[in-house]
Amino acid sequence: MTEQNKTDVNRLRLAGHSYTQIAEILHLSRNTVKSVCQRWGIQPKVTLEVGNEAGLCQNCGIKIAQTAKQKHRNFCSDTCRRSWWKAHRDSGKKKTAVQVRCASCGRIFEDYTRNHRKYCCHGCYIRDRFGEKNPHDKRTV
Repeated sequence: MTEQNKTDVNRLRLAGHSYTQIAEILHLSRNTVKSVCQRWGIQPKVTLEVGNEAGLCQNCGIKIAQTAKQKHRNFCSDTCRRSWWKAHRDSGKKKTAVQVRCASCGRIFEDYTRNHRKYCCHGCYIRDRFGEKNPHDKRTV
């Protein structure tokens, strides 16, 4: 590999091209390009803007630099993330509640679909498991 090829690999990699793209442009093998980049520590310095097109913090509006091959950042800091979620509690993913009948006492209670609960409380589980007769002595049904 010539010095000219090395400088071309460096220039193209810093411009954000992949190993395969560089190999096709310079008519080299992908593994040759990859080993040159790894040997000399050449990494692309391109930021990605995914989802939040402007790349701004959802809370304060500061521009956020997105790095390649990492999860998209919506907030510039933990403080901004916490304050935004505190103000927008209803914006989260909602779980769907379903009506379920307790296997021990027969009481109807709400369960979220991912939990698959069988009992309305820990007391009903213990009573059903170990055989006590009156599961809700002090509560009204």
